[in-house]
Amino acid sequence: MKKKKIRCFKIYESIGNSTYNYEIIIPLKSGWCNNTLVTCKNCGELFVIDWENPATENLSILDIAGSSVCPTCQSQLKDIVASYPHTIRVSEGVFGSFNESGITHSNVQTEVLEFYELRPRLEQRE
Repeated sequence: MKKKKIRCFKIYESIGNSTYNYEIIIPLKSGWCNNTLVTCKNCGELFVIDWENPATENLSILDIAGSSVCPTCQSQLKDIVASYPHTIRVSEGVFGSFNESGITHSNVQTEVLEFYELRPRLEQRE
């Protein structure tokens, strides 16, 4: 699985379950950038999906995960992938959540981070 670099910003917020000041990574959306993050609920690894890629058109996160395996824990992603930061794995069996809809990211410090990129396999599109 290849990695992709994307521009993100970090915020520190409460994510429930008495977890405060937790680092949350939000992809910067601007211009042609339409990346989202998803997470492996088994180990917490983050993956990027590029929605500007024509191969992802009209597919769901589960369709894109397909038969991919998490490089960190070797789990089948189609069974355990979830939208991030709606689902955040804090520790084994403990999850938090954050709603990013109210976040404005103008005038924030950004950085380029690297994530494994989830892409649909060609045979899934046929």
